[in-house]
Amino acid sequence: MRRSRRAQDESAIAGPARHLRIGMFSESFHPVQNGVTTSLLTLTQGLRERKNHVFVFAPAHDQQPSSEANVLRFPSFVTLFNRDYPLAYPFLPRLKLASHFDSLRLDIVHTHTPFVLGLTGARMAIQRSVPLVSTFHTLYTRYSHYMPFLPESVTQMLIERYLPWYYNRCVEIICPSAVAENELRSLGVTQPIVVIPSGIPRPPAEAISCEARMAAREHFHLPSTAPLLLYAGRVAKEKRIDWLLEAFALVIMQSPNAHLAIAGTGPSVEELKNFADTLKITAHVHFLGPQPRLLMDSLYAAADIFCFTSPTETQGLVIGEARAAGLPCVVMDSGGAPETVCHGVDGYRVSCGDTEAFSQAILSILNNPTQSASMREAARINSLHFTPDAMVTRVLEVYQTAQKQPLPSDAAELTKIDSMDLTAVAEGLSEISGSGKQNGV
Repeated sequence: MRRSRRAQDESAIAGPARHLRIGMFSESFHPVQNGVTTSLLTLTQGLRERKNHVFVFAPAHDQQPSSEANVLRFPSFVTLFNRDYPLAYPFLPRLKLASHFDSLRLDIVHTHTPFVLGLTGARMAIQRSVPLVSTFHTLYTRYSHYMPFLPESVTQMLIERYLPWYYNRCVEIICPSAVAENELRSLGVTQPIVVIPSGIPRPPAEAISCEARMAAREHFHLPSTAPLLLYAGRVAKEKRIDWLLEAFALVIMQSPNAHLAIAGTGPSVEELKNFADTLKITAHVHFLGPQPRLLMDSLYAAADIFCFTSPTETQGLVIGEARAAGLPCVVMDSGGAPETVCHGVDGYRVSCGDTEAFSQAILSILNNPTQSASMREAARINSLHFTPDAMVTRVLEVYQTAQKQPLPSDAAELTKIDSMDLTAVAEGLSEISGSGKQNGV
């Protein structure tokens, strides 16, 4: 029945004005703050601005809004490993969703995580002949340390077998970087992949003005004129903030008035505070905690350099946010994060793990006001290549292509995954992908 509807609509698909009905499935969604949530919110808003109908399927959260338009929440729990990210109960979402799915008349199912809700969305799409698109947001194979209850070899085997199984069921795959695409290819994924970096909204002029910069420093109790470095993001082992602290200790030796602000939270905060004390730089390091997105643009603008040492990112949205605020970036040249940094133009890319070179790149910018001003301007100009509108346009092109692709006829294969114990894997991956006390519907 669904195939006949698609055939009747075939002529309309080519027209760019056709409004689509899209189902987004994700373990990460507002009010959870992470890159997956940010990217999904930006895409959803952009699609709706173009009159498409977007329905979001996400876990229940104890701080979710009391009323949400076109958002369906599923019963969820949190794990001992990450109490901030709720995870939908395995397999229960499918039972709740079955009665709603057909009435939505979806043209596209777009999953943003491959576990629990992603698997639910995939099953619903394939069984009903709806094109399945998925975005590969996270390099899961580099986060196996979040599943300490399983031997790493077992964790890797589960991930490396499951990920290609899942993504080869999609008709189109979106990756935010070439690194993410290469990761899937190395695992044996053969379906079409399109690289589309997430769009970053341009900050309002008043949020990055001189007045806003000074106000941000005052708000966060940061020195008004001292050189200021900034890190923003999750404070966790895989981000290698310890490298940043080591590099910053070298910076202070030549620029003793410099300060470092770390915006974000995570399991490594206390460990890093102790490490800063060991390095004798505690007075110069400011742990700001998690900050709402509305305050971040002014904080970016208030800094002199954005520093990012994580080697495990698919793209590093915070680098794009810093760039949009006109902030030069110094990044470790590993993972997908540095792909959008123009070396020597709007920042520097440093060999992974080389903290001495990282410190020298920072000092090069701090000690050269002309270069700093040039990089700030280049950052603002380069940010225009990564707007939400550009992302939405390209994603809609992927949807159009997906509607023309032959659909898989192996829905029965999805039942095989039910016999696997995915609960342990899902719990560990809640920490990774921004998923994972009980929450209601």
